[in-house]
Amino acid sequence: MEQLVSSRYYLLLTFIFIIMYVLSLVPIVKSGDAEALLALKSTIDPFNSLQWQSSTNLCSWQGVKECKDGRVTKLVLEHLNLTGSLNGTSLNLLDQLRVLSFKGNSISGQIPNLSGLVNLKIIYLDNNKFNGEFPESLPGLHRLKIIVLSGNQINGEIPFSLLKLKRLYTLYLQNNELKGPIPPLNQTSLRFFNVSNNQLYGQIPVTPSLVRFNTSSFLGNAGLCGEQVKKPCPGT
Repeated sequence: MEQLVSSRYYLLLTFIFIIMYVLSLVPIVKSGDAEALLALKSTIDPFNSLQWQSSTNLCSWQGVKECKDGRVTKLVLEHLNLTGSLNGTSLNLLDQLRVLSFKGNSISGQIPNLSGLVNLKIIYLDNNKFNGEFPESLPGLHRLKIIVLSGNQINGEIPFSLLKLKRLYTLYLQNNELKGPIPPLNQTSLRFFNVSNNQLYGQIPVTPSLVRFNTSSFLGNAGLCGEQVKKPCPGT
């Protein structure tokens, strides 16, 4: 009798372990991503360009290009006549995002704090109507490689904290209203760079990263000088 009970006990344990193992293989869908996207839609989609339905799988929604384990990792909402301003609270809930793009819309207001997007590698916010200063949160996202903010109305200075982005590959800030000096960017990974048509001034830093870019990366900044634009600086 004891042997029979013992056998049943071990069979039960085995069954439990099998169930736990199977459940561990099932992707967990975090409903918070769907809620975050719907909250985001409510602030930027007055013309209902995005046909998102809470009853469907969010990984099949328009603009959701990639998911991993039920979480959104790539969100691309380009040229959709989106307007209004970005809801930073909603965006920061999408903390598995690697790629975020809103290029070619009419979104306005200041770019919100995006410090919650700790996995972000690529961000395209170009050709919108963003204003305010350069978003302070971006240099804190240590995985960022590509930053494209061109074609907006961003003002203030280019933050020196961009030097913290050791993997920076592309920095496009042209056609804005930026002022002040260019930070001494020295990332060897930097391959694409443009700050033309702003209000920058001072000597362009002679770093190994910046000397590889020619005049076209700096055009339209009358106050800039240095060997990259073939314009001597006063006192040199």
